[in-house]
Amino acid sequence: MTNSPYTQLIPATVEQSIQPLLTEVSSFKRFKGAYNLVSSTERIDKSGKAYWIIKLSDISTSINVYCFNMNEFIEQLTINSIVHIEATLKYVDGHQYVRCAFLQSLPTHVSNQLLSINLLPSCYCPAPETLLELKTLVDSLSSRHLSRFVTDVLVGSDIGISYLQCPASLRHHHNFTGGLLAHSIDVANKLLRENQFKGVDRDIAIISALIHDIGKTKTLSVSGQRTYLGSLVDHDELTLEICAKAFARLDKFEPQSALLLRHILTCASPGSRYGYEAITPIASKLQIADKASASTHFTSSTLAQIA
Repeated sequence: MTNSPYTQLIPATVEQSIQPLLTEVSSFKRFKGAYNLVSSTERIDKSGKAYWIIKLSDISTSINVYCFNMNEFIEQLTINSIVHIEATLKYVDGHQYVRCAFLQSLPTHVSNQLLSINLLPSCYCPAPETLLELKTLVDSLSSRHLSRFVTDVLVGSDIGISYLQCPASLRHHHNFTGGLLAHSIDVANKLLRENQFKGVDRDIAIISALIHDIGKTKTLSVSGQRTYLGSLVDHDELTLEICAKAFARLDKFEPQSALLLRHILTCASPGSRYGYEAITPIASKLQIADKASASTHFTSSTLAQIA
């Protein structure tokens, strides 16, 4: 087990052993929950029998789980999918390891019901401390529907993995691996600094800051190149497309919030020849915070390599 900012001492109760953060599983003899399956490796034991080591990841850390007598089933699992697992903690020669008791691939409609920001796979993030900041911001949202909105955008798809890894630009601000996440959090913190937004307005300010550049997950690559799509379409034009399913759900529960978010994410910057002028305080303040983050975090460093 590894230490992380999430590690804490907790009482080992049955209720808490259901969907714990992966940093907490050593507190339980047995736990169960849904997590990202990020890798699987077949091994051969001393007797020549095959077994598997799978890696599970959530927003707090990643762990290895040992699976026996599950060969054919594990071969059918999809990497970077959400699986349900029940596991026990075992000890061999004084060393602790996690052994799988039950493993199941979840249908999409079931995994969608279980989505939370905690399911973002930390193994893809080059700066785990930024994930703690992201979790803190999302956990502070007062509206469960707006919390679900940002989760729908970021969790359970390639968008979320790219969001953790992409730079925010190629040659200007935050032009390093993980720069998009760092920039988004910085914008959110700057936007909240004056503590002028309350309730749902504060929620919308946080969400708009976190996903204002979400289109860059499709226009910039992790390796620091412009994608083919990025050579044809500006990242701003992809925002509503990427968020379409999340907006469709939000429209059913908080339609006014959905409308306001659409405006904030698409209104024109000051001085633009085209586009709608920002007509809400959040939209105007977001543009100021975005510009401030970009101007104060300019770097000419080369793109870091992912371990």
